Amino acid sequence: MERTLPGVELRTKQARIHVYTYRYDTPSHQSRSPQEDVLALFVDQARGARGLFRSDAGTSRLFPLGGLMIVPARVSIEASGPGGDRRLASCTMVPGILPAEFDRGDLAHLAMCGDIRDPHVRAAMQRMAQEAVRPGFGHDVLIDSLAMGIKIDLARYLMRTGPREAAHVGMLAQWQLRRLEDHVQSVEGGGLRIADLAALLEMSPGHLVRTFRKTTGRTVHQFVEEARLARARVLLSETDLPLKRIAAQLGFATPSSFSLAFRRATGVTPGRFRGEESAIN
Repeated sequence: MERTLPGVELRTKQARIHVYTYRYDTPSHQSRSPQEDVLALFVDQARGARGLFRSDAGTSRLFPLGGLMIVPARVSIEASGPGGDRRLASCTMVPGILPAEFDRGDLAHLAMCGDIRDPHVRAAMQRMAQEAVRPGFGHDVLIDSLAMGIKIDLARYLMRTGPREAAHVGMLAQWQLRRLEDHVQSVEGGGLRIADLAALLEMSPGHLVRTFRKTTGRTVHQFVEEARLARARVLLSETDLPLKRIAAQLGFATPSSFSLAFRRATGVTPGRFRGEESAIN
């Protein structure tokens, strides 16, 4: 049975911080509908966790859950994952966390809340959690100032990277580009299709092709090539994986076809590139 293990809590006039371990069923499937905006930082993120939001406007797309997320007040979240113990810090604030301009009825905007990628918000949450575990003199002032900073940074993040950012000019927003890049980097082997990438952004393949080129000046194919070449460089310079495994991870049928493509793109063979990187390091 899912349950909360004993933890610590720190309250001020503006915020409530709770640091605890939550024991999820294995596998886990749960639904929550908080009455307050809840910002949650997972110390040990569950790989493969997925979720969706339900509001009066309907149901959002299914999205991967990140290590930092927010569940808006009076919006239901349904999540599933591998289960087990998860250490997390949650934060609620008075009168709320999300900016007044945030549209809780915009399903694409809601889906962004499942994976907040702002380093300032993450750092502030980590500092709050540390202070809750070991409060010092003036902790109330510190927590309230961090809470104020989080609200400002979240407003900037959501309004800057939200789905409305570029829709009016037919271009992709930065959060959409990051989602595409993350997906390309995470998929091993071949078989990646433009239709799969378009589905991530809930648009047609044709619309993705047009807006991607207008936004970046490159084709989707060029983008995938560059992302995989960057990953090849990392695998060659930072691991000792054999070329056969690297080739397979990048979608090449044979090491020779990978070597040919790498040499065509960089001017050197994978073996020479690895040797030069090793000499530098």
